[in-house]
Amino acid sequence: MVKQKQMNYLKFLYASFMVPNREIAEILEDFGLIEYKHMMWAMNDMVKNKVEFDMDIDSLRDFKSETINEVISKLVTQIEASLNNNNTNGIDEETLKRFKSDEEYMISVLKNIKSDEKITAFDEHKTLKNIEITPQQADAFNFFLVGETFKEYELITIYSYLKAHINDNVEAVNCFADLASDSIYHLKRFAKYAAELGTLSFVRSIDKEKYQNVEMVKFLKENIEEEIGAEKECLILAEKIGNDDLSNFLLFISRQEVYHANLLEKALSHLKK
Repeated sequence: MVKQKQMNYLKFLYASFMVPNREIAEILEDFGLIEYKHMMWAMNDMVKNKVEFDMDIDSLRDFKSETINEVISKLVTQIEASLNNNNTNGIDEETLKRFKSDEEYMISVLKNIKSDEKITAFDEHKTLKNIEITPQQADAFNFFLVGETFKEYELITIYSYLKAHINDNVEAVNCFADLASDSIYHLKRFAKYAAELGTLSFVRSIDKEKYQNVEMVKFLKENIEEEIGAEKECLILAEKIGNDDLSNFLLFISRQEVYHANLLEKALSHLKK
């Protein structure tokens, strides 16, 4: 069920990145965030009931679509499969009832969305709607977006897994919840820029050793250093691109990386007690 819920939230979010119609995209993004909450509830129940799970996902490449109608059809198939998923070991009955109620509503909304509008998120045109950007700037920015999108997905996965497994430490859980939330926001911003450039790429499954049986103090110390390094990367890229609008965005992200390092320090202090 954890894999099902991961695939659900990722497909909804990617659909929201692809779809050029803002009203439809907002609906899909909202559903994606609901499915992410479903995943966390499933994980919390399974940890409580001592049922093991991993964070593997299937390839998303087949989700690439050419029109809004096509991506909506794929989402209907995805959520119908979720409703019929009987792999519910370790998940409380009340949680499963909530899943069913939410997804039946999602299906009803999806089936009313009709649009032949083309999707341009993969055509590599490398221009932005409201920002003047040279081919060199586009290439530099895109290189950053590809790497950072996967990095943010990796962090979402790790923080979510750790949060579910240390739920007896409220202060540390709150830190990981904030970190996961910010990583979701970053993934959305990076992927939306990539879709606007026509260079959207899909995340892939991460290695289990990244999140299972990790030595927590060592992991947190390493990630504090990574966040400090990420801040510097954003500052360097902002200067390299030399575009005021994109530089302002990158400076904003760099400041958030500093905040993330502080949150990791806070989580570390609580876990050492």
